[in-house]
Amino acid sequence: MPSSGPQYGKCRYCQERFERTGKPGRKQEYCTPACRRQAQRERSNSARDVPQPVNNPLPLARNIAESVQALAEGLLAAEYDEQDLTVRLGRAAELTREIEYYMGAAVHDARIQGANWDAIAAAASVSPGTARSRWAERSVRRRLQRYASERSVARQRDPAGHGVQARLAGPDGASPGGPSGRLAAALSHLHRASGLTIREVADKMDLSPSYVSRILSGERVPVWPVVEALAHLFNGDPDELAVLWENAQGLTPPARPPLPEAADRLHAALRGLYLAAASPPLTHIQKASGGTLSMRTVTDILDGKVVPDWKTTVNYVRAVGGSPADVRPLWEAVHYAFLVFLDPAPDTAVPPSAADTPSTSHDSHPGQDGPTP
Repeated sequence: MPSSGPQYGKCRYCQERFERTGKPGRKQEYCTPACRRQAQRERSNSARDVPQPVNNPLPLARNIAESVQALAEGLLAAEYDEQDLTVRLGRAAELTREIEYYMGAAVHDARIQGANWDAIAAAASVSPGTARSRWAERSVRRRLQRYASERSVARQRDPAGHGVQARLAGPDGASPGGPSGRLAAALSHLHRASGLTIREVADKMDLSPSYVSRILSGERVPVWPVVEALAHLFNGDPDELAVLWENAQGLTPPARPPLPEAADRLHAALRGLYLAAASPPLTHIQKASGGTLSMRTVTDILDGKVVPDWKTTVNYVRAVGGSPADVRPLWEAVHYAFLVFLDPAPDTAVPPSAADTPSTSHDSHPGQDGPTP
């Protein structure tokens, strides 16, 4: 039988085209023995590098994600404050670095749970080779060690915690972080003040003790009826928790409510943040604000006697460990309603009486910062 000519193949390792030897047996897959040995070596190393699942591993990515959220809040606050471009770009660069750390940690966590490179590559929209190269186990470990070292240096430079992730710690030393953390902190403070045990709360609410514990620790964000019932059980005001709960759920506040309702929601939110900070002495808030808030101003804010201007609102919110971005829509709603009250459209219904409007120290039309104390 005449020969069919040379047979060619593509090396599975180097991807080069080569001429097969034509020897009987299994089809030749590698161009040289060196390529075959190198492919076998990499397969063996890959198998050894696969992290083995462990019981209840600590999710590194979750911790870094919380840091990403805090940095994003700091960048947004810098925008609201119209800070210098250098400051805003610096915060954006810091956020970008944190996101890179997060991606490495997220892949590390996925590998710990047994995910293979094909699944990771699909999630990241890259090739398996790129994923393996970008997030190799040793490389990721080095990055995470560098991350831990950077955080340690940051804590040494800022032992008091005045950075963007700072929170005004409560009497137990805990610092609420993120919307769900602030809701949990407020509920925990009310719970401590009530004197009830977890078991007693669970019995009265017809819930399991473990679920109540997860709510108070911030691991679970319950539905509003549960939050409302807990507030009543702890002798608190549910209205002061409403905005905290909405922020934890990612809900959008009502658009353009009337002035009394808008002012009530803002005041309740500001008092809710005070609860989340464990109702600290007013002197602590004054100190945390860097002296920008007077005792009288803080008292008036908590009593709902004034609608502070935006800069005062930002100073207060930061001093009690909140995020100005969460409060901004509420403050703008009051500002908008106040403008409508002073200059209503021809077809607008009769505005609320002056007795129903929030107190301000100025009777004139509010400027850019709105009503001021």
